[in-house]
Amino acid sequence: MTQLAVLPLLEVVREHAADPDLHHLLDPTAPERSWVRLLTTEAYELWLISWPPGSGTDWHDHGSAAGAFTVLAGSLVEHTFDGGLRLFDVHAGDGKAFSAGYAHDVRNPTQAPALSLHAYSPRLSTMTRFRFRGDRLEPLGVERAGEEW
Repeated sequence: MTQLAVLPLLEVVREHAADPDLHHLLDPTAPERSWVRLLTTEAYELWLISWPPGSGTDWHDHGSAAGAFTVLAGSLVEHTFDGGLRLFDVHAGDGKAFSAGYAHDVRNPTQAPALSLHAYSPRLSTMTRFRFRGDRLEPLGVERAGEEW
C-alpha cells in the first residue's frame, strides 16, 4: 500500500472539503462525537467527524499512518506534546498535517458544534491511547480497526 507524504494529505482533505454535502452527512446536534468513513483508496482513507460542544478524543496516535485534517465548521483545539504541552487553535478553513506516530488530543472546547475532515495514509489499522502525565505521555493500550472502531 502506498503511503502519501504528509503535505499531499493536507491537499487531499482541502480538496474534499469543498464538497458542500459534507455538512449534511452527520447530525451536528448529536450529544456525542460521531464519525463516518467517506472514502477508502489504495493510498488513503477519508473520515468526517462531528464534534459536539465539550467533546474530545483523549490522547492518541494513528499507529503507522500519517494524517491531516481540516476544520469545516466551528473550531477545535489540538493538544500536542514534544517535551512540553502545546495547544493549537484550528478554525474553519485551517488544516494540520502530521507524520506517523504523532500523538495528540483534539477537543471542541466551545459551545458550538464543529465538523472536521481527516485523511490517513496508509489506512488506519491501529491507534495507541495515552495518558498525559504532565511531563510525558504514558501508553495505555492499542486499539485495532474493526474491533474498537
